[in-house]
Amino acid sequence: MKLNIKTILQSAMAVTVLSAAVWAAAPTTEQVTAPLALTQTKANTSLTINGQWWSPRNAANWPAVYVDFTTGSQSLGNSGQVAFFSHVNGSIKANAGYEIRTVAADISAVSASNWSTATPVTSLGSGTWYDYDLSTNANEAIQPLTVLVGNSSGALYAVKLNNFSNVGQQTVAGQLQVKADANIEYKAL
Repeated sequence: MKLNIKTILQSAMAVTVLSAAVWAAAPTTEQVTAPLALTQTKANTSLTINGQWWSPRNAANWPAVYVDFTTGSQSLGNSGQVAFFSHVNGSIKANAGYEIRTVAADISAVSASNWSTATPVTSLGSGTWYDYDLSTNANEAIQPLTVLVGNSSGALYAVKLNNFSNVGQQTVAGQLQVKADANIEYKAL
């Protein structure tokens, strides 16, 4: 009988050890009870500003392209938060009731809280938002630089110039005209 009790105890001990090993090695799962909190998850929207043909000799009167970030639309009528103007519609300025400020950071790193420390500007263009590269003859965005667009309530949008495309020139009635499309990203803040 002693042998049977010893065998039973050894078997019971083996089952206990084996059960503990199986339980410890088993993957655990957790119940999802709430969505994860994410920060700075606003999606960026790409937009091409359709540049207007115009003479570089009369850059001060280049037809402005107005952009409404709320709808993602652009027009030649005075509406929206900003206007793209001057040489190849590559400069940006705030429309009435809005202002622009700059932050030396990538658009992915900015939030509405940057508004209070951002640098107020009237407009940005050649030398401040993009540079002309003599070796490639191209306008290249200054990086990292993000434009914040806001009003009396604070920052509303962040805008980043990526590059220019569809660069071209033509002659109309003996006068040189040029154009380019500004490719930007923007997000609501």
